[in-house]
Amino acid sequence: MTTNRSSYSQDGEVQPISPENLQRIMEPSEEAMKLLVEEADRLGKKLSKNLTTSQIRNIFGEVRSIEQDVLPTDQQLSLDVQRRLLMLKPKMAYQVGRFSNNEALQALVETLSDAIDLIGNDKNRFQTFVNLFEAILAYHRRYGGKTN
Repeated sequence: MTTNRSSYSQDGEVQPISPENLQRIMEPSEEAMKLLVEEADRLGKKLSKNLTTSQIRNIFGEVRSIEQDVLPTDQQLSLDVQRRLLMLKPKMAYQVGRFSNNEALQALVETLSDAIDLIGNDKNRFQTFVNLFEAILAYHRRYGGKTN
């Protein structure tokens, strides 16, 4: 995980959600859910200026596919689900490589990669990760994110 980065930037550049805030978001509390919404709003708004919906949906589609493999009766994430989550990191890195000038995509991938590192086999943390990603996507759309 990257450290020493702030969620907010004075010069308007897109900043990923800090590792400290991601850690707080992953904890089960009312404060964590409020922080999730606040950070998703901030990041989604910034992403809306420089990132297309298709660039985000490409990654989100894979997350939804992984989510389908998590059964309601599962107490923990299976090794297969954990493997697929970890393999999402190189897939996202590939996307960053394809669009190397896209600071917004880099910020999203950093945020998601750091969040994946916090999940482990914890089913609740995985669901929080999905909720965070959904919220970022929703705010991206809310703020007029590019469709192509």
